[in-house]
Amino acid sequence: MLNYSLKLFSYNELFNEFINLDLNNKLPTRLLLTGQEGIGKSTFSFHFINYLLSKNEKIKYNKDEYKISSESISYKLVNNLSHPNFYLISKHENKKHIEIEQIRNMINFLNKSSFDNNKKIILIDSVEYLNANSSNALLKSLEESSQQNLFILTQNINKNIYDTIKSRCITYKLNFNYSENKNIISQYFNSNLYDQLNSDFKSIVSPLFLINHINFTQENNLDLKSTGIKSIIKFIIDNKSYKKSTFVTNNFQNYIEIYFSKLYSSTKDYKYYDNFLQIVAENNLFIKFNLDLDSFFVKFENKYLNI
Repeated sequence: MLNYSLKLFSYNELFNEFINLDLNNKLPTRLLLTGQEGIGKSTFSFHFINYLLSKNEKIKYNKDEYKISSESISYKLVNNLSHPNFYLISKHENKKHIEIEQIRNMINFLNKSSFDNNKKIILIDSVEYLNANSSNALLKSLEESSQQNLFILTQNINKNIYDTIKSRCITYKLNFNYSENKNIISQYFNSNLYDQLNSDFKSIVSPLFLINHINFTQENNLDLKSTGIKSIIKFIIDNKSYKKSTFVTNNFQNYIEIYFSKLYSSTKDYKYYDNFLQIVAENNLFIKFNLDLDSFFVKFENKYLNI
């Protein structure tokens, strides 16, 4: 079961541009959506996919409210990965890359007849996880694809992708309006939790990170209002959450960035930006070479947390 918001926030202008391209039969067949991690590139993709797939259905995409109906036939089929004209590729959990076998399965999907002679849509989420073999296999499909196939690729702009893949696509950069965070959090939790957040987290932080941060604090019985950036980092280190929580393992750099950004904001001293770059580089090395994380976090606490 996929998990994304039925309401689209922040990207109305780009969404309308895509609709107009489609109405005028000028929609590119290979789209690359780039932007910061966690700002809703996948959600945008699923909304546009629902718009395309539901055009001939009784319950269509609501273009006025930028909203998917939970009663939409296409929504239900896509959400269960059972729509005959839709195929999703993403990195499997506990895998480092999108594997070539996933691309081969996609090729088999493309070789089958289209349902109702409609366009087939392939979404490759986080294309930066393609390795050399899977990239080469995908490249061949991109080059040989017909007008009846639509490829939508998403990319974390902070991570590189193969130039050969990028050159075959029309790139659109998504710029998120961070003032929408409050609306997204309220809808996701069906509660006004944003106002309960500590002010340290009401800055330029992706909505996905905020959602996971709130879940993490609630799971550990931490008070949202009183848990600032320094206290959450100390909690993570003291409880070795970096060994227990996938969210912490994958997002500790975000906490580090918020921590040093706060120090810089209060002092205007550029050394804190240098500290951030240094600690990120060290963290990347520890992850890359599977080194002892305990020593990294002990060093971080002793050298930086008690500034």
